[in-house]
Amino acid sequence: MIEVNHSKIKETNRKKIIGLLLERNEITKLDISRILDISITTVSTNITELKSEGIVEDVRSLESTGGRKAIAIKLNENCRYSIGVALTPNHIKISLVNLKKEIIDNIRIRHKNNGIEELITIIKENLELIIKKYELNDKKLLGIVFSVPGTVDFENGIIKYAYLLKAKAFNLKERFLYLNVPIYVDNEANLSAYYEFLNRKDMLKNLLYVSITDGLGLGIVIDGKIYRGDNNSSGELGHIKISINGKKCKCGAKGCLEAYTSMNSLMENYNEVAETHISDIYEFEEKYIKGNELAIKVLEEYLGILGIGISNLIMILDPSCIVVGGDINNLLKDKMVLLRESAYKDNSFTNENNCNIKLADFKESYLLGAAMMPIEEFLQIK
Repeated sequence: MIEVNHSKIKETNRKKIIGLLLERNEITKLDISRILDISITTVSTNITELKSEGIVEDVRSLESTGGRKAIAIKLNENCRYSIGVALTPNHIKISLVNLKKEIIDNIRIRHKNNGIEELITIIKENLELIIKKYELNDKKLLGIVFSVPGTVDFENGIIKYAYLLKAKAFNLKERFLYLNVPIYVDNEANLSAYYEFLNRKDMLKNLLYVSITDGLGLGIVIDGKIYRGDNNSSGELGHIKISINGKKCKCGAKGCLEAYTSMNSLMENYNEVAETHISDIYEFEEKYIKGNELAIKVLEEYLGILGIGISNLIMILDPSCIVVGGDINNLLKDKMVLLRESAYKDNSFTNENNCNIKLADFKESYLLGAAMMPIEEFLQIK
């Protein structure tokens, strides 16, 4: 028992030191000792070990006020990396992030969505390129996290059902175990919520993220942790029924909220009333920005339905913060007031003073959340 306690203390001290080094461009061992209230002997031992692992390096000798000159040290931010991979119906997106959570490389590959096996081939080819380019090995690469638009078994790395990718009961994790690094598979809305929470963790403990892409998802963070549900299927906001025998959803059912509030539904609604059809959300954005009256009307009607969905969400979970994001970001920049009005209309139980509905800072929070997860695990003080 004593050995276990000593081991935990050592790990905690090590991660505290790394955490402080992340905050400072350079610092001395004596300053680390004073700031963290850790003995100088313990600090010196940890720094020696971190240097041997390539995590810490000397910067320069400082001017002496008498006695031995102090050495300033710094974190080698490129000593460790993590990779986020997002699978979407149209693209494979890969981001390489260093220990300071700086994006080092981004890759985007368009595909024809011809099945999960084709996506695996594309991913393997591009991961090999990154690994070779940055000379990554199982020590430098902390892990790879896959973002999937569908339900997943997080513990076993299995895609349970992702109809947008035509994948069901597919073990994604086992296809990448040959890399000998930790592999994780998670839902895109969970990862978006995780990333947005990381940026706000000093201000709140709970957060909901409404993810609007080709589908509609919900990420739930409770007490700083992603809530997945007993069967790893929490957050399927898009498949709550809002109309009996309503519009057909891509999942095969009728009346799902997603059928009315995904990006595809926005384009479909526009095409129903417009003379010229569009096939891409960016075409809709262009028309909206240019002041196209039909595009404005379609978007405002869309936000009315989305607001009702968010209102129901507030009724169930009573959150203090809801972040809305995804492919809709650019369209929502000047429409958040309208969305909030729709969410709080005829709601006697809550208002904007109790629940803040915000726009996400990034369209691809899911990819950033995926890339950050192994680094957060590495830095976490348990």
